[in-house]
Amino acid sequence: RLPKSSPPVAALAMAICCKKTGNEEPEGLITNRRCTDVLFLLIFSAFMVGMVIVGYTAFTEGDPNLLAYGIDSSAYLCGTKASKTWTSDAAASAAPDFSTRKYLHWSRVQDYGPNMASAQSVCVESCPVATITTEGSTSLTQSSQTYTCQYYIKSSVAGTLSGVGDWDVNYYAKLASAQQTTSNNGEGPCYPNFFVYTPILNRCVPVPSDAMYTALETSSPSAFGGSSGLSVSILKALINALDTGSGGVSDYIEDVYKAWMAIVVCGFVCGLVCSCLWITFIRYFAGVMAWMTIFSINAILWLVTLFCAMRGGLIGSDSVGVESDVDDSAKDNQDVFVGLTYGLLVICAIVFVFTLLMIRRILIAVAVLKVAAQAMSEMPLILLTPIIPFFMNVVFMGFVVMTMAFLYASGEIKKDASTGQGSVEFNETLQYMMTYTLFGMLWGLQFIAGVGLMTTAGSIASYYWQRDDMPRSPIKTAIKRTWRYHVGSIALGSFIVAVVQFVRLILEYINRKTKNAQEGSAVLKYFMCCARYCMWYLERVLKYINRNAYILVAVKGYSFCFSAISAVKLLILNAMRVATVNVIGDFLTALGKLVVAGTCTFIGFLYLDQDQYTDPTSDSYISSPVLPLIFIALIAFFLADIFLGLYEMAIDTILLSFCEDCGTANGPNFAPPLLMSALGKSLPAKKGKKVKPAYDDDDD
Repeated sequence: RLPKSSPPVAALAMAICCKKTGNEEPEGLITNRRCTDVLFLLIFSAFMVGMVIVGYTAFTEGDPNLLAYGIDSSAYLCGTKASKTWTSDAAASAAPDFSTRKYLHWSRVQDYGPNMASAQSVCVESCPVATITTEGSTSLTQSSQTYTCQYYIKSSVAGTLSGVGDWDVNYYAKLASAQQTTSNNGEGPCYPNFFVYTPILNRCVPVPSDAMYTALETSSPSAFGGSSGLSVSILKALINALDTGSGGVSDYIEDVYKAWMAIVVCGFVCGLVCSCLWITFIRYFAGVMAWMTIFSINAILWLVTLFCAMRGGLIGSDSVGVESDVDDSAKDNQDVFVGLTYGLLVICAIVFVFTLLMIRRILIAVAVLKVAAQAMSEMPLILLTPIIPFFMNVVFMGFVVMTMAFLYASGEIKKDASTGQGSVEFNETLQYMMTYTLFGMLWGLQFIAGVGLMTTAGSIASYYWQRDDMPRSPIKTAIKRTWRYHVGSIALGSFIVAVVQFVRLILEYINRKTKNAQEGSAVLKYFMCCARYCMWYLERVLKYINRNAYILVAVKGYSFCFSAISAVKLLILNAMRVATVNVIGDFLTALGKLVVAGTCTFIGFLYLDQDQYTDPTSDSYISSPVLPLIFIALIAFFLADIFLGLYEMAIDTILLSFCEDCGTANGPNFAPPLLMSALGKSLPAKKGKKVKPAYDDDDD
């Protein structure tokens, strides 16, 4: 409680953030609670209302055409009617009406490459399908359909042809012979369609084929020449620079489509089953695996020391039955191996002594892992709890992506006076809205993650503190308690992490903008690397503190700040115990993710090795199992990460609850039998039901 002499401002600050809620609470899981960090709940709610307002503004003022259609090289938007012409096009009789021209076509192949922003392009009604060559023919097909021209008003022949509109692009047949020759050579004003084009996202993408290249090679030599320097080999190089392997990608995508059943069975089903089996395996064999790992580390260190001793001549063939095999040319290395031997002996001794001293803590760590698995087995529906945050993330990210897209579409097309290219520019208000939405995305994602963590912690805590009197639905109770009392604490914790993530994004932006300056200054590059690393590390630390703070909020009902401070104190006071549990737990969970992904991938390989997938005459034949197997591995790893992430949170909850329990009078008083046996103690019967739960207003 606050002293009476506390000034009003300090009292208010402490009351808002860093005090316990309620009177002195009894030991165990606290059920008589009050709302925590209400101020930050109000701030978070107001911020999310602001997000909705920004989204509404974006949806009402944004132009979807900017998202759907491309901007041509004259800075006009395809699929729309322009309201004005640019100064450079003042000779045009009217602004272009491209309402029926929805497709952006890059007409000049010499401009093809990885960056198409500066390539010459026009808006067309349909992507060209007529080409200047025909498979099996040695002659060229020269017509207005096989050439795409510049806008007439912007071409070198503007005003010289009759019956051609200002914005026409199909006037090759009306050109004079000399102009057709220059066009045939790729010098304009019209450009040959060497390939069939297909519309993708309202952009015309070339579809090259070997037959088309062959036809070009056997056609009239006049198909290439002039100052453009075009040839079949150059054309292939230009297309390769543009091509992303669309043919191969389409084959791989078709393989994924045909192998969808294998992906579902081996990725989702097998991933779920293997993850659950691994958690069960840890429950019964965590001790064996932990001790085998520790024994292996000690054995490997001693074997390496023995090898160095042999190479250094300290141990000869009489001692170990192996020749040291040191000749005159290796005498210089002998001293090195001698030094390594003595150094490794010191390390081996330290590790061995450390192992002996850590036996009790290792026993406790193994017991914590087993208890966490027991807790999850007592409430199997906890495996479904990630579904709620997952759908919240999907809905929230869908809203954020749509908002950002429509904010982009709220910009205005501007033409660069020097390059003539068009781009979308944003006023200051739109930039602020984008920044606001970006920070809101970070805050919202961390908030959703925090809800999931606290729900898991509250469920697992019920097992530790209330095993004999657990509510019939501990998960439902934890969800209600989280949303009813502690969303303010989650809002505060997620805000702190979001601020650090936002600063990291700013640093990444600055880093990209100062790349050239950093190349010329080693000091600037060093400080930028240090700043980025420090912020990354700070984010990791804050996330770890948040996890443990959420656990104490779920157990004790404290405010976030008080929980964070208490959690840090518990972690420091139990540093060796926490480190041991984390090392063993992280090793087993990381190993589990790899085992689950590897097992599912292997099963998927066997599944796809069936005749229906390997027989070329089968409808389900796949050209390569690579992409389906990659999908299977990623899905299995993703599921293992989710479920073993739940297990990691269960471990942290059991561990922190145990540390808190050990700090009570004559503690631990609530620890499960496995933990008590690891301590060499038994649980007093009278302590097992010390706190009879009154589940707030929950009757379940």
